[in-house]
Amino acid sequence: MTSATAAIYAVDLLGTASFAFSGALRAIDRRPDFVGMLILASVTALGGGVLRDVILKRDILFLHDFAYPLMVLLSVIAVTMFPAHLLRRERVFRYFDAVGLGVFSASTAAVTWHTPGVNPLSVLFVATATGCAGGVVRDLMIEKPSLVLANELYVTPAILGAAALIFAEWLGATALVALFIAMSLTTAIRIMAIRWEWRLPRIPLPLTINDQR
Repeated sequence: MTSATAAIYAVDLLGTASFAFSGALRAIDRRPDFVGMLILASVTALGGGVLRDVILKRDILFLHDFAYPLMVLLSVIAVTMFPAHLLRRERVFRYFDAVGLGVFSASTAAVTWHTPGVNPLSVLFVATATGCAGGVVRDLMIEKPSLVLANELYVTPAILGAAALIFAEWLGATALVALFIAMSLTTAIRIMAIRWEWRLPRIPLPLTINDQR
Protein backbone atom coordinates (compact mmCIF):
# COMPACT_ATOMS: atom_id res chain seq x y z
CA MET A 1 0.00 0.00 0.00
CA THR A 2 1.47 3.34 -1.08
CA SER A 3 1.47 6.39 1.18
CA ALA A 4 -1.26 8.03 -0.93
CA THR A 5 -3.45 4.91 -0.76
CA ALA A 6 -2.91 4.63 2.99
CA ALA A 7 -3.84 8.30 3.45
CA ILE A 8 -7.04 7.92 1.42
CA TYR A 9 -7.94 4.84 3.46
CA ALA A 10 -7.36 6.65 6.77
CA VAL A 11 -9.34 9.66 5.59
CA ASP A 12 -12.16 7.38 4.44
CA LEU A 13 -12.37 5.83 7.91
CA LEU A 14 -12.41 9.29 9.49
CA GLY A 15 -15.26 10.33 7.22
CA THR A 16 -17.14 7.14 8.07
CA ALA A 17 -16.84 7.83 11.80
CA SER A 18 -17.86 11.48 11.40
CA PHE A 19 -20.94 10.62 9.38
CA ALA A 20 -21.82 7.84 11.84
CA PHE A 21 -21.70 10.36 14.68
CA SER A 22 -23.89 12.76 12.70
CA GLY A 23 -26.41 10.01 11.96
CA ALA A 24 -26.57 8.92 15.60
CA LEU A 25 -26.93 12.53 16.80
CA ARG A 26 -29.61 13.25 14.22
CA ALA A 27 -31.63 10.33 15.60
CA ILE A 28 -31.59 11.44 19.26
CA ASP A 29 -34.79 13.49 18.97
CA ARG A 30 -36.64 10.35 17.84
CA ARG A 31 -35.46 8.53 21.01
CA PRO A 32 -34.64 5.27 19.20
CA ASP A 33 -33.23 2.14 20.78
CA PHE A 34 -29.63 1.11 20.13
CA VAL A 35 -30.49 -0.92 17.03
CA GLY A 36 -32.49 1.92 15.50
CA MET A 37 -29.65 4.36 16.09
CA LEU A 38 -27.16 1.86 14.64
CA ILE A 39 -29.26 1.49 11.48
CA LEU A 40 -29.50 5.24 10.94
CA ALA A 41 -25.78 5.75 11.61
CA SER A 42 -24.90 2.91 9.21
CA VAL A 43 -27.01 4.36 6.41
CA THR A 44 -25.45 7.78 6.93
CA ALA A 45 -21.87 6.58 7.16
CA LEU A 46 -21.86 3.84 4.53
CA GLY A 47 -24.48 4.98 2.00
CA GLY A 48 -22.18 7.35 0.13
CA GLY A 49 -19.37 4.81 -0.03
CA VAL A 50 -21.67 2.17 -1.47
CA LEU A 51 -22.88 4.61 -4.13
CA ARG A 52 -19.28 5.55 -4.98
CA ASP A 53 -18.16 1.95 -5.32
CA VAL A 54 -21.18 1.06 -7.46
CA ILE A 55 -20.60 4.03 -9.78
CA LEU A 56 -16.88 3.25 -10.13
CA LYS A 57 -17.56 -0.51 -10.41
CA ARG A 58 -15.37 -1.33 -7.42
CA ASP A 59 -15.80 -3.89 -4.67
CA ILE A 60 -17.97 -2.46 -1.89
CA LEU A 61 -15.34 -1.81 0.75
CA PHE A 62 -17.31 -2.20 3.95
CA LEU A 63 -18.30 -5.76 2.94
CA HIS A 64 -14.63 -6.79 2.95
CA ASP A 65 -13.05 -4.47 5.51
CA PHE A 66 -14.09 -4.88 9.15
CA ALA A 67 -12.82 -1.40 10.03
CA TYR A 68 -15.77 0.38 8.39
CA PRO A 69 -18.63 -1.25 10.35
CA LEU A 70 -16.42 -1.08 13.46
CA MET A 71 -16.16 2.72 13.10
CA VAL A 72 -19.95 2.93 12.90
CA LEU A 73 -20.44 0.67 15.91
CA LEU A 74 -17.96 2.59 18.08
CA SER A 75 -19.53 5.92 17.12
CA VAL A 76 -23.02 4.76 18.08
CA ILE A 77 -21.75 3.31 21.39
CA ALA A 78 -20.13 6.66 22.21
CA VAL A 79 -23.35 8.59 21.51
CA THR A 80 -25.42 6.05 23.46
CA MET A 81 -23.16 6.13 26.52
CA PHE A 82 -22.70 9.90 26.74
CA PRO A 83 -25.88 11.56 25.46
CA ALA A 84 -25.96 14.05 28.36
CA HIS A 85 -22.61 15.47 27.28
CA LEU A 86 -23.80 16.19 23.76
CA LEU A 87 -25.41 19.52 24.52
CA ARG A 88 -26.62 21.78 21.71
CA ARG A 89 -27.05 18.69 19.60
CA GLU A 90 -28.01 20.51 16.41
CA ARG A 91 -24.75 22.47 16.29
CA VAL A 92 -22.69 19.40 17.28
CA PHE A 93 -24.48 17.33 14.64
CA ARG A 94 -23.74 19.93 11.95
CA TYR A 95 -20.06 20.06 12.81
CA PHE A 96 -19.68 16.30 12.64
CA ASP A 97 -21.60 16.34 9.37
CA ALA A 98 -19.28 19.08 8.05
CA VAL A 99 -16.20 16.99 8.84
CA GLY A 100 -17.78 13.93 7.24
CA LEU A 101 -18.70 15.89 4.13
CA GLY A 102 -15.21 17.34 3.78
CA VAL A 103 -13.36 14.11 4.43
CA PHE A 104 -15.57 11.83 2.38
CA SER A 105 -16.04 14.08 -0.64
CA ALA A 106 -12.25 14.65 -0.76
CA SER A 107 -11.41 10.96 -0.55
CA THR A 108 -14.03 10.17 -3.18
CA ALA A 109 -12.66 12.90 -5.45
CA ALA A 110 -9.15 11.46 -5.06
CA VAL A 111 -10.28 7.91 -5.88
CA THR A 112 -12.39 9.05 -8.83
CA TRP A 113 -9.71 11.39 -10.23
CA HIS A 114 -7.21 8.51 -10.33
CA THR A 115 -9.67 6.16 -12.02
CA PRO A 116 -8.64 5.77 -15.69
CA GLY A 117 -10.92 7.45 -18.21
CA VAL A 118 -12.85 9.66 -15.78
CA ASN A 119 -13.17 13.31 -16.82
CA PRO A 120 -12.95 16.26 -14.38
CA LEU A 121 -16.68 17.08 -14.47
CA SER A 122 -17.49 13.50 -13.54
CA VAL A 123 -15.11 13.77 -10.59
CA LEU A 124 -17.07 16.78 -9.31
CA PHE A 125 -20.37 14.95 -9.79
CA VAL A 126 -19.31 11.70 -8.11
CA ALA A 127 -17.57 13.43 -5.20
CA THR A 128 -20.56 15.69 -4.55
CA ALA A 129 -23.25 13.05 -5.02
CA THR A 130 -21.59 10.43 -2.84
CA GLY A 131 -20.57 12.99 -0.23
CA CYS A 132 -24.22 13.98 0.22
CA ALA A 133 -25.94 10.63 -0.39
CA GLY A 134 -25.77 9.22 3.14
CA GLY A 135 -27.09 12.42 4.69
CA VAL A 136 -30.00 12.60 2.25
CA VAL A 137 -31.08 9.04 3.04
CA ARG A 138 -30.66 9.72 6.76
CA ASP A 139 -32.95 12.76 6.66
CA LEU A 140 -35.54 10.94 4.56
CA MET A 141 -35.65 8.06 7.05
CA ILE A 142 -36.39 10.33 10.02
CA GLU A 143 -38.56 12.75 8.02
CA LYS A 144 -36.43 15.81 8.62
CA PRO A 145 -35.63 18.55 6.06
CA SER A 146 -32.58 17.56 4.07
CA LEU A 147 -29.55 19.80 4.46
CA VAL A 148 -28.93 19.43 0.73
CA LEU A 149 -32.15 21.30 -0.08
CA ALA A 150 -31.88 23.81 2.76
CA ASN A 151 -31.05 27.41 1.98
CA GLU A 152 -27.43 27.16 3.15
CA LEU A 153 -24.03 26.23 1.77
CA TYR A 154 -23.83 22.44 1.77
CA VAL A 155 -23.29 21.07 -1.72
CA THR A 156 -21.17 24.03 -2.85
CA PRO A 157 -18.26 23.32 -0.42
CA ALA A 158 -18.04 19.75 -1.72
CA ILE A 159 -17.90 20.97 -5.32
CA LEU A 160 -15.20 23.53 -4.48
CA GLY A 161 -13.15 20.97 -2.57
CA ALA A 162 -13.23 18.44 -5.41
CA ALA A 163 -12.32 21.17 -7.91
CA ALA A 164 -9.43 22.24 -5.66
CA LEU A 165 -8.07 18.68 -5.64
CA ILE A 166 -8.06 18.54 -9.44
CA PHE A 167 -6.52 21.99 -9.76
CA ALA A 168 -3.83 21.25 -7.13
CA GLU A 169 -2.74 18.08 -8.89
CA TRP A 170 -2.81 19.89 -12.24
CA LEU A 171 -0.37 22.42 -10.74
CA GLY A 172 1.94 19.61 -9.70
CA ALA A 173 0.93 18.94 -6.10
CA THR A 174 1.27 15.39 -4.83
CA ALA A 175 -1.83 13.27 -4.30
CA LEU A 176 -1.47 13.63 -0.51
CA VAL A 177 -1.20 17.42 -0.63
CA ALA A 178 -4.16 17.68 -3.03
CA LEU A 179 -6.23 15.43 -0.75
CA PHE A 180 -5.44 17.58 2.28
CA ILE A 181 -6.30 20.77 0.38
CA ALA A 182 -9.66 19.40 -0.78
CA MET A 183 -10.57 18.05 2.64
CA SER A 184 -9.57 21.23 4.47
CA LEU A 185 -11.29 23.56 2.01
CA THR A 186 -14.61 21.72 2.02
CA THR A 187 -14.69 21.34 5.80
CA ALA A 188 -13.61 24.94 6.45
CA ILE A 189 -16.18 26.47 4.10
CA ARG A 190 -18.94 24.29 5.52
CA ILE A 191 -18.05 25.14 9.14
CA MET A 192 -17.86 28.85 8.33
CA ALA A 193 -21.24 28.59 6.62
CA ILE A 194 -22.67 27.09 9.82
CA ARG A 195 -20.98 29.68 12.03
CA TRP A 196 -21.95 32.76 10.02
CA GLU A 197 -25.06 31.38 8.27
CA TRP A 198 -23.71 31.81 4.76
CA ARG A 199 -26.34 31.13 2.11
CA LEU A 200 -26.68 31.20 -1.64
CA PRO A 201 -29.31 33.52 -3.15
CA ARG A 202 -32.71 31.90 -3.44
CA ILE A 203 -34.20 31.36 -6.88
CA PRO A 204 -37.07 33.87 -7.23
CA LEU A 205 -40.50 32.47 -8.02
CA PRO A 206 -42.71 33.95 -10.73
CA LEU A 207 -45.30 36.40 -9.44
CA THR A 208 -48.13 34.12 -10.45
CA ILE A 209 -46.86 31.35 -8.17
CA ASN A 210 -46.33 33.78 -5.30
CA ASP A 211 -49.86 35.11 -5.79
CA GLN A 212 -51.32 31.59 -5.64
CA ARG A 213 -49.65 31.13 -2.26
